[in-house]
Amino acid sequence: MQELLRGVLPGGDRITAVVPLTTGFSNDTYLIEGADLILRLPPSAGAMLDGHDVIAQARIYQELGQVPGGPKVPGIAYVSEDPALLGAPFFAMERLPGEAIHDTSLQDWFTVASDAERNRYCRDWVSAFAGLAKLAPLPFLGDPVSPEDDASVWQAFGKAADCPELVELFDRLLTKPAPRSGPPAIVHGDTKLSNLMWYEGEISAVLDWEMALNGEPLADLGYLLYTFESQFHGATTPARQPGMLRRDEVIALWTQASGRSAEGVEWHEIAQIGKISAIIAEGTNMYVTGRSQDPKLAYFMKNREYYLGVMRAMLDGGGF
Repeated sequence: MQELLRGVLPGGDRITAVVPLTTGFSNDTYLIEGADLILRLPPSAGAMLDGHDVIAQARIYQELGQVPGGPKVPGIAYVSEDPALLGAPFFAMERLPGEAIHDTSLQDWFTVASDAERNRYCRDWVSAFAGLAKLAPLPFLGDPVSPEDDASVWQAFGKAADCPELVELFDRLLTKPAPRSGPPAIVHGDTKLSNLMWYEGEISAVLDWEMALNGEPLADLGYLLYTFESQFHGATTPARQPGMLRRDEVIALWTQASGRSAEGVEWHEIAQIGKISAIIAEGTNMYVTGRSQDPKLAYFMKNREYYLGVMRAMLDGGGF
């Protein structure tokens, strides 16, 4: 791979090694040492999600990089749709400084920070995704997708994953129309903290746009809120740290930063938990049917009932 990339990438003569960083069901990611680039390929384990393929991801990064006031994203150095070179389409993007905060194994620099510093990290996190609600739809992402249509996509995903309980829960949600906060905008679709990179205390990049669409920004807030404790679910590991915002503070900050109302966000939070449940159901199905022996999927299997229980409790509590 190293020699093949030397002949096509900008600065290819400086490449000293190609080092695996992550592999999984979304992308395989490598560090191209010497040229200081990041390489992304389709997942070697097989795609679990019907998200944007690697070439579409590159196009999204390219368009986002041209949006005035848009999020910080890496520049794209090279895109190849021809599988002949590496056996699959791929793209290379600039390596920006910093690192993401891990979902569960929190780095020392985050845990030893003061409560005030973590509070600022949290505010920057919420504000970064809330700011997308001020942007016009991204042309590459096509026509806006309604919240109901997006929910139906994940309902079908759950059905294909042999999870009838999730299908029934989505049926209950879809008996009520989704609240709207205003015109469609860019929706990231996966607003967890680990999709931000940080450098010297500031956000250096917003990553992982595989599930991005033009749609209702309350979807991103709904996904964010699942991270923070409510009467129906606990907080995720980062949000449990001292200094992090409470749920009501997240809503207030998102409202201020987006310039939109958060009224009715509960519908969207349920829909996003349904999306997470659909992904977990597919991972579980892959494991129990033998389509994958990836040990990470055993963890998915253990969590499916919890996520479905949260979704059911929220539907019951919301009068659906």
